[in-house]
Amino acid sequence: MNSKNNFDIVRLILASVVMLVHTAEVTRNADIRFLAHILNSDFAVKGFFAISGFLIAKSYLRSNSIKSYFVKRAQRILPAYIFVIVMCLIIGVCLTSLPLKEFVTNKETIKYVIANFSFMNFIQPSLPGVFTDNPNQPMDGSLWTIKAEITLYVLLPFIVPLLVKKPFKTYAAIFAISCLWFFYFTSVYTGPKADTLAKQFIALSSYFFFGSLLATNQAIFDKLKEITIVSLVAFVIFKNTSFSYLIEPVAFSSVVILFCTGLCREIKISQFGDLSYGMYLYHWPIIQVLTHFGVFDRNAYLGLMLTIILTVTLAFTSWNLLESRFLKRSHGHIPKATSHEA
Repeated sequence: MNSKNNFDIVRLILASVVMLVHTAEVTRNADIRFLAHILNSDFAVKGFFAISGFLIAKSYLRSNSIKSYFVKRAQRILPAYIFVIVMCLIIGVCLTSLPLKEFVTNKETIKYVIANFSFMNFIQPSLPGVFTDNPNQPMDGSLWTIKAEITLYVLLPFIVPLLVKKPFKTYAAIFAISCLWFFYFTSVYTGPKADTLAKQFIALSSYFFFGSLLATNQAIFDKLKEITIVSLVAFVIFKNTSFSYLIEPVAFSSVVILFCTGLCREIKISQFGDLSYGMYLYHWPIIQVLTHFGVFDRNAYLGLMLTIILTVTLAFTSWNLLESRFLKRSHGHIPKATSHEA
């Protein structure tokens, strides 16, 4: 891979897409509903996983040991993740309709702390008496992907050697399991949380490990343009059919990584820091707070502008005062953002 790349700007764009779509979906405001129609947060999230699979595989291959690999992953993921959970608790204390003592000792609050610090956000996404008048109640609905990301990080040291030795057979097996999982929970199983189960790490593994496949096999990476063209043509043909989910892992992943690695001239934004992870984590609670205070009801576009400004500001502050400092401890310097995909 060329040292000049656009991972930073592509991830920032994908994070921005998720933020804008969530602003429309979380507020359910008719004036900005169009954002959810013209932008695709599902593509953005899957693109994130493809990029992550590519960069984390590169990081693993550069690591001196398994311990070093996992330490780097923890230092990248945990500081901002822990901070956003604490931030949500502080928001809860300030905005809950319950008396403070009752809020702190409430079973739902305790459950929230345990579930979210153990990455099981779906068990208790909301806090008692908080955002009860908002269209949506979760404190941070974006956190569901973090547990999937961490699970794939754990699996990667076992999968990468197989991708190096038998790339096509290994990825074919991952692809088949991933697609079968998605098919079962979208077309066969109709029980509780079917939609949630369909989006778990098994379904996302075909995106993540396609990125890893490109990162670990230069011969396959060299054919990325051809793979992208063929898969996109197939996606267009089958887009409105029940077979589109079979094309998406390769089509979405290849087009995103192609944009990152060589389709355009490098657009340097590393001087501002790696803001994409912070933007992804922080935008949802900011939207909820603004909704709570009626900002979107008074003026949806003002709410949208404040969401963007506050999210970028918090992400910038988080990178410079929190995230980069933890990375600096192991590297002796603040590493380039592209080396540590969240």
